[in-house]
Amino acid sequence: RQTSVLHYLVSIIQKNDEDVLKLSEDFVTVKAAERVVVDMLNQQLREMKNGIKLVKKTALKFTPNPTCPMDEAPDTLEDDLLELSQMGKFSLSAEAKIKSLSNEFDNAKSNFSDLLDFFGEDNAMSPEAFFSTINSFVSMFNQTRDELRRKEEAKARRKRIEEAKAKNLAAKRSKQ
Repeated sequence: RQTSVLHYLVSIIQKNDEDVLKLSEDFVTVKAAERVVVDMLNQQLREMKNGIKLVKKTALKFTPNPTCPMDEAPDTLEDDLLELSQMGKFSLSAEAKIKSLSNEFDNAKSNFSDLLDFFGEDNAMSPEAFFSTINSFVSMFNQTRDELRRKEEAKARRKRIEEAKAKNLAAKRSKQ
């Protein structure tokens, strides 16, 4: 009989804590995380930042400012001028949302780095590779759990059949 470490682990869990066997229910979001390409998200965020800079520059170009040239306008004056046009208002709103998104992205990268440290992985590991590894483990865990359940059910069936045969044999002998 071949027993892998995973078979042993699952059998111990079956005996001690059945709830842990529902591991895959806790990892539903990990499947989606495997498909997220962080480098692409980073590139798209950079493109949005550059795009909103162009929108602001264009909005400022077409906003009249009799007091000073645009190249010399301080940021606070620039924001006040942007408030004068719809495009400027849009650019300020979009810039704030992009800044918030950028902060969330930085926070997610930091959390992922902490996660790698927690699992003892190299910080150079990509999120795709990490979550793929986790998904593979959960899949193998579920397969092993199902395999052990089928073996236990087959063993119980064999036992019931043997008991039924023994009863039938005992009944035949008592009739004789």
